[in-house]
Amino acid sequence: MNTRLLLGLLVGGPLVCLAAESIRPDEVGATWVDPDDPSVAAVRQTGESLIDRVGYMMIYEVERTVADQGLVKAIDVVHLKDLSLPKPQPGQPRVTAIKRTSLRLRNPANHPDDADRAALNIIDSALRGGSDVPAVLVQKITQPGVPAEWRVYRPITTMPLCVKCHGPLEDLSPEVRAKLALKYPNDHATGFTAFQWRGLIRISMTVPEPIVAPAAK
Repeated sequence: MNTRLLLGLLVGGPLVCLAAESIRPDEVGATWVDPDDPSVAAVRQTGESLIDRVGYMMIYEVERTVADQGLVKAIDVVHLKDLSLPKPQPGQPRVTAIKRTSLRLRNPANHPDDADRAALNIIDSALRGGSDVPAVLVQKITQPGVPAEWRVYRPITTMPLCVKCHGPLEDLSPEVRAKLALKYPNDHATGFTAFQWRGLIRISMTVPEPIVAPAAK
């Protein structure tokens, strides 16, 4: 199975989303595009490069905070609040949002919209069916009167450190359980094992010129 699921999450604070969700249930079109199509190469490269950066920062922030302040304190502070969107470059895709989401949420702020849920369901179905997991998904969102939104998704897993807050509830320390119950009373993000699929990181962007690409088969 080609998983390429090398990133992990420790706690449930919002990663970052510096642009408001603009998707309305009505009049929205979501189309899957073959990520290997040359016409979306710049979109894919922009998305994957930023996901790599986000993944590094997540791991660094988690390890540093746990080492300096302890696991329970990390639940309060680890959310990469200082991560900013990259500055737009002439002629290149402009990143409008960064989001992480899951079918098993800890923080309701990370709730998937319909297009996110479609991406989550693709990964979930592949895992349940024993199929290869896509390394990356590319999606085009259209609405009347606004520029198309392009999304790049990549699956992520729980790393070994993550199970200290996301593992089976009975295995968590009493202090961690108490903090999670207080901060996230509707938590559904426990019961994971190391390297188990956790969810998706999504990069949203617009492009300076229309991209015409065949839908993914």
